[in-house]
Amino acid sequence: MKKMSVIAFLLLMVAPLAANGVVIPPHPVEPGIGGFKMNYHNVDITLDNGIARVKIEEEFENVSSHRLEAVYLFPIPSSAVISDFVMKVGDQVFKGEVLPADEARKIYQEIVAKLKDPALLEYVGSQLIRLSVFPFEPGEKRQFHIEYTQPLEISSNAYTMIYPLKIDSFLTAPIGRVSIRIKTTDEIAEVFSPTHTLKEVQVSGVSGREYIFQAVDFVPSSDVAMVFTASTEEIPSSVATFWDEKAGEGYFLLTLIPRLKEERIIPKDVVFVLDISGSMYGEKIEQAKKALEQVLQMLRSDDRFAIVTFDDGIYDLTGGLLSASEKGVWIEKVRRIQADGMTNIYGALQTSIDMFSRGDEGRFKVLLFLTDGAPTSGITETGRIVSDATNEARARNVHLFSFGVGTGVVAELLDRLVQENAGRVSYIVEGENIESKVTELYRSIETPALENVVISMEGIETAKVLPTGPHSLFSGYALRLSGLFFEEGDLKVTVEGTRGGERHTYEYYFQIDKIAGNEFVSRIWAQKRIALLANIYRYDSSLSEKAREEVAQEIIALSKKFNIINEFTSFLIAPERHLSYNAVVDRGGLGVAPQTTGSVMAAKSVAEMEMDQFVEGGTSDYRFVGSIGFYLKDEVWIEDNPEVEKLVPVKVKAFSQAYFDLFNVDDWLKEVLSLGEKVKFIYKGTLFETGDTGIENEKELEEFLK
Repeated sequence: MKKMSVIAFLLLMVAPLAANGVVIPPHPVEPGIGGFKMNYHNVDITLDNGIARVKIEEEFENVSSHRLEAVYLFPIPSSAVISDFVMKVGDQVFKGEVLPADEARKIYQEIVAKLKDPALLEYVGSQLIRLSVFPFEPGEKRQFHIEYTQPLEISSNAYTMIYPLKIDSFLTAPIGRVSIRIKTTDEIAEVFSPTHTLKEVQVSGVSGREYIFQAVDFVPSSDVAMVFTASTEEIPSSVATFWDEKAGEGYFLLTLIPRLKEERIIPKDVVFVLDISGSMYGEKIEQAKKALEQVLQMLRSDDRFAIVTFDDGIYDLTGGLLSASEKGVWIEKVRRIQADGMTNIYGALQTSIDMFSRGDEGRFKVLLFLTDGAPTSGITETGRIVSDATNEARARNVHLFSFGVGTGVVAELLDRLVQENAGRVSYIVEGENIESKVTELYRSIETPALENVVISMEGIETAKVLPTGPHSLFSGYALRLSGLFFEEGDLKVTVEGTRGGERHTYEYYFQIDKIAGNEFVSRIWAQKRIALLANIYRYDSSLSEKAREEVAQEIIALSKKFNIINEFTSFLIAPERHLSYNAVVDRGGLGVAPQTTGSVMAAKSVAEMEMDQFVEGGTSDYRFVGSIGFYLKDEVWIEDNPEVEKLVPVKVKAFSQAYFDLFNVDDWLKEVLSLGEKVKFIYKGTLFETGDTGIENEKELEEFLK
């Protein structure tokens, strides 16, 4: 068996798994060798006041006769906050600590060089945990324990939740045992799953209900969808608090649910902006057209619409806003749209936003953006795209909604656009049935409750309330606010906003108490705070270098305090750092760490992972790193560039110090080296080739990087 690249699996890009945790080799294993088996998958879900606490325990076994490298992947909801990570090997339990990312990577590389037993957990997206494990010995069993907290979506008088369970054929056998146990309080009348059969079980002496799904030799075919129906007709607004006695401060989580009666339908102006660039070719453009067609069909008689398409050019197809009565003709025209060219997102947003009037005509203004979100033409800087589009949209009171289509979505861009412009986003991968997602997103557009929302608090002192806005409220959806408080007492929250040009005011009253048992509340606030700081660090061009460093230090300090992983820090499990302890791990293995982890990525999603990395029978022989293509020839990944044949390569030996240094130069090189052990690519005019031979010393490499 050929030696696998350590760094290749460290930054491995995989399909957008809708899966429970899964261990996979970084490259296809040779036939007959075998691979990994999941012996059991146990899940405890506890629901309390609209917050789900999830504990997972999984055991994997190397059923091959060879030492294998492995990547453990675990997708989580984007709203979840990870609170612990544990790996158990035999009788030893190893816990992670938070380190600056550079330090964690350096230690990891040193241990790999010694063939010890490290595990590095890095966030590669807000919806994916990745853990690299090496070596994984023949017959060895390893248990992984993860806990996360997730505020659930609210719809009418029910909470909804998706637990990721589906596995995409990376195991060599079915899961030995699966157990999913759901515990609720008296606030829940019933738990229903349209995808799995849940059995209600009676537990004496415990309030609420328990439901369980169990199976043996199980091959998951879908995620677990759950609907929690409330005991009351409507789910009330609520508050959860946590008091940190040592710090002398508390944290609150407000859930505000507007109950505005639909006395009249607000007419809408909807501008559809459809990406028709070459990256959208094939199934992605077909999905985008279906979404556009479906929303066109849902327009009401008083609505107006316009359609803009873009590649490297911008095309105003309708010539401005049209009456909804003309939608039938345009549905047929949409079906004939084809994809080709580059991606000028900046120009498309500027042109489409300019189609809205600046006056308040009592109409709800919506820009519906359908794209794979990868700008390659015109202005491509994410910060500039978001900033300029936001300035124009706010001047016209435009709400931006987005569908991210396909597995190459740059979700960081789309998420920031909707966050800054009081909208919502939904992601659709190839092959997915988009009807339900389109309907759900459009329901937000159909029932705007309040625009231009201003929130004020009085009664007790509060601080650092997040998110900062702008806010819009939608009927049936909750707005969650998190912040700090310093004393008990009554809190009055006033929510003011407009609907159809009319002003509305709502008042909410909450009792804020010093409660010691809700640590997750502080975790949710810390995640939001770090995400805010990370966006400032990345995109505020007015920051001085000193100010940027101060922002980075606050992020790292919060990360260490709350055990949060992000691009500034990483979880590292390494026996050489004496992080092991002998302990009896309870089901879930999470009784020790009091703090949390969370995503600071401005929401780079699982959908960014390239789907063609793993396909049946092997890997794809053509991939993109950014906008640069690579093809596989004689086990070497070669940049698709005619200059490759003209240049003399600088050879770098894989796994040498020079190789590690090259890997750490920038993010593009990380992705290039993740293609495999042998790669030929051009960087700053120099052709590099990694493989079995070449320079090993970092000083030799330096002269080629100048």
